[in-house]
Amino acid sequence: AVRWKTIPALAEEETGLLSRGVLFVLGIATFCALAFVILLGTSAPLLTRLSGNPSQVQTSFYGKTATPAALVLLVLSGLVPFVSWKAAAVRELLGNARRSLAVGTGVVILALALGARDLSSLAFLFLAGFAADMNLRAVLRKAKNGKLTGAGGYLAHVGVGIMLAGIVVSGVYTRSQRLTLVRDRPTKVGDKTLTFLRVVPGTATRKQAMEIRVETAAGKVGYAYPKMYVNTKTGQLMANPAIRRSAVLDDYISPQQYDPGQPERVGRDVALRKGTTTNVEGTGFTFREFNADRSAMLRGGKEILVLTDLTITPPDGGRHDVTLRYVYHMDGGEPEAPEIEILGRPGAFMKVEAVSPSDGSVVLRVRGLAKDPRSEFQAATRESLSVEVTKKPLINLVWAGFYVMMAGGLLALVKRAREARRAVFVAEASREKTSAPLPPAGRPVTAPGSSLPTEA
Repeated sequence: AVRWKTIPALAEEETGLLSRGVLFVLGIATFCALAFVILLGTSAPLLTRLSGNPSQVQTSFYGKTATPAALVLLVLSGLVPFVSWKAAAVRELLGNARRSLAVGTGVVILALALGARDLSSLAFLFLAGFAADMNLRAVLRKAKNGKLTGAGGYLAHVGVGIMLAGIVVSGVYTRSQRLTLVRDRPTKVGDKTLTFLRVVPGTATRKQAMEIRVETAAGKVGYAYPKMYVNTKTGQLMANPAIRRSAVLDDYISPQQYDPGQPERVGRDVALRKGTTTNVEGTGFTFREFNADRSAMLRGGKEILVLTDLTITPPDGGRHDVTLRYVYHMDGGEPEAPEIEILGRPGAFMKVEAVSPSDGSVVLRVRGLAKDPRSEFQAATRESLSVEVTKKPLINLVWAGFYVMMAGGLLALVKRAREARRAVFVAEASREKTSAPLPPAGRPVTAPGSSLPTEA
């Protein structure tokens, strides 16, 4: 916009639709429109905040808006190599594009043979194949004429075509399945069998990981180690997938949730905060205070005794103060918590299941209060890991296209640098020529290659 007045207008013979100047203008307009739409989408939380209800657009918004623009850009980049600055004839352009149209059709036929059926992705693949081949031919033409450094733009367009094809294939045809792996129990997923074996503890240089045995249909066995750990700085649960890469397919195993399992349990867990009362089947439990006795640690031991003071209010209206013991072992041993009878409720018992001094809470395990004892029984659960298994086909095309595009960009930079140095050299030579001093008028000088004086 700033340079609008200095941009030269297209000549009359350059204003045809199939001229390079018009295609450049259309490409720039498409890029600007796409950038504006993406700006709106990413700014949605800020814009909607003005109405008092901040919200963001769905991921599908970008797919619906970017897809048409990408299709237009593929068409334009495919046509540019075989149009000149003057308008080209449609028949001539079609003649030059026959091979590339055949290549695009071949890509679609291959995609259909591999199971692709989505019409928009097939159109994308056709245009990607067409654009990549049109520009590849331009690159080869430049190389044949000894002008490879002038093929940077065309090579970058080849990379864009390959990269967009990879984005479409790996995005549209990604397949994911979520399942729960019970420890030591093989589970079949597609053509593989997964078995969750154990948790690999973290070290100072390695994050905690989950060991999964992966067996293929051919009997080949391997091991995957997706990571699942708590970030010590933020306290958040972090998960990194295990990735197995190949030329045509990438397999991801992403951990979602880990369950350490629970033994068979009889009773009900009751969480209490300091100063609060909870009623369970007509009996009130009031958590008054807990105290930690660290005298054993001072004597060299590794135990902390926690005394929890409670007030029990049975249905008959009585009131009983009790103290529960909970021994925590610093060396990782199982806590010790003796079970005692609940006063005023014969046949009912309670014990401390867990304490949390940081937030002043305690968890009690009570049993025998329910009218139906079966309601207090909970069967044992096994250790398990929930994972999401994802297959991403041909994602290597994305990286291959990126590297080709960067190579084209590098060639263009080399060419522009040479042109800049040449322009500087020509400018300096011209300046030296025009600034050379002339002899005074009338003084005789000797012409080059002659001994005779000439008039200056």
